[in-house]
Amino acid sequence: MTGAIHLTPHAEGHPALTVDQGAAERLSGLSYKTLGRLADQGEPVGRLKVGRRVLFHVPTLAAYLTAKARTNPTT
Repeated sequence: MTGAIHLTPHAEGHPALTVDQGAAERLSGLSYKTLGRLADQGEPVGRLKVGRRVLFHVPTLAAYLTAKARTNPTT
């Protein structure tokens, strides 16, 4: 993943702290199945389950992706 993550502001101009699976896919470039598998393996991707809903905590997901980008540079 390259570049910064940009979120659309919600009420009162504050960015979303959580996003649904589709938005998490677009932000990370990973499929929701891959994100789910990583979460099941204990990776800190920020997955939250609220009833049947699956959300991702954006700051946690961004930190995970940043850490992985630093440890696995693609050149």
